[in-house]
Amino acid sequence: MPISKDYIIKAREEIEKIHSENQLLEVRRHAEILQKIPRFINLEIKLAETTSSVVSLIAANSPNVKEKIKAASEENLAVQREMERLLTENGYDKNYLDQIYTCTKCGDTGTVNGEWCECLKKRANKLAADELNKRSPLKPCTFESFNLSLYPEHSKNNDNPREEMNKIFRICVDFADNFKGNEKGLLMIGGTGLGKTHLSLAIAARVIEKEFCVVYNSVPELLRTIDNEQFGRSTGDTLSVISACDLLILDDLGAENTNERTSSLLYEIINGRICRALPLIVSTNLSPAELQNKYNDRILSRLFSMNILGFKGDDNRFKL
Repeated sequence: MPISKDYIIKAREEIEKIHSENQLLEVRRHAEILQKIPRFINLEIKLAETTSSVVSLIAANSPNVKEKIKAASEENLAVQREMERLLTENGYDKNYLDQIYTCTKCGDTGTVNGEWCECLKKRANKLAADELNKRSPLKPCTFESFNLSLYPEHSKNNDNPREEMNKIFRICVDFADNFKGNEKGLLMIGGTGLGKTHLSLAIAARVIEKEFCVVYNSVPELLRTIDNEQFGRSTGDTLSVISACDLLILDDLGAENTNERTSSLLYEIINGRICRALPLIVSTNLSPAELQNKYNDRILSRLFSMNILGFKGDDNRFKL
C-alpha cells in the first residue's frame, strides 16, 4: 500500500540529517587520528599516489602494463595494511576511518536504483505510526509493573487464576523478548480489568525498544478513523500504516458497532496481516460464545487461528 507523501518527506529529512551527522563524525575522527598519529598524513599521501598510479596504468596502453598494475596495487595494499596496523596499535578499530552509514544498502540516500530504500519506508511508516498512536489516551505499561499477586490462587471453579496468569505473563514476555516480526498472533480473551491492556502495552513498549514499528489502537477508534479518511471527513492513510507496521495491537474488539462495512474492514485488517505473516495482537472482553454471536465465520476463523490466551481472575481495577 502507498505511503503518505508527507511522511516520506519527513523521513527523507531525517535521513539527510543523519547523513550530515555521520559526515561530521567522519571529519572529527580523521582530525583526531592526524593529531594522535602524525605519520598518518604521509601514508594518506602515499595511498593517494598509488591509487592514482593504478588508475593511470589501467587507462594506459604501455608495455608490461599488467606487471606495473600488479606492482602498484601491491604497494597500495601495503600502505593500507600499514595504516590499519597503526590504528590498531593505538587502540582503534582498523575500520575507524571508514565512511559511516546508518544504512549501508543505500548509503544514507534513501534510494536504491531509483527506488525507495527499505530504511526510508520503515522510517516513514514509523512516523505515521507514532502520529496514529498519539490518538490513544493509554499510558505505557511495563512487565515489571504487572502484579500477579492481584490474581487469586483459588476460584469458584477450583482452578488457580494466579498460576494461569503467570503462564500468560511468561508467554507475553517471551513474545516481546524474541520478537522478530513474523510471530503468530495473540488473541487475549477475558473480562474487564484482568490485565489484557496492561500486557499488550508492555509488549508494545518492549518491541518499540527494539526499534520495531508498533501501532496500538482500540478497534472502535481505528474503524472510525479509517471510515472518516475513506469518506473524506479527515486526511491520512491509516489503513496503509496498520498494514505496514511491524506489530499491530487491536484493543477492545467487540466494542465497535457491527455492520456490513465494519465487518468487512475488520476482516480486511486481520486477514491481511495473517496472510502476510505479520504479527497481530487482539484483545476482547467478549467470551468465545459472544464472539461467535457477533462475528461471521470468516472473521472467527482468523481470530481463532491465533494463539488464544484466556485471562482469569477478578476485576483488578477494583482491587487497585
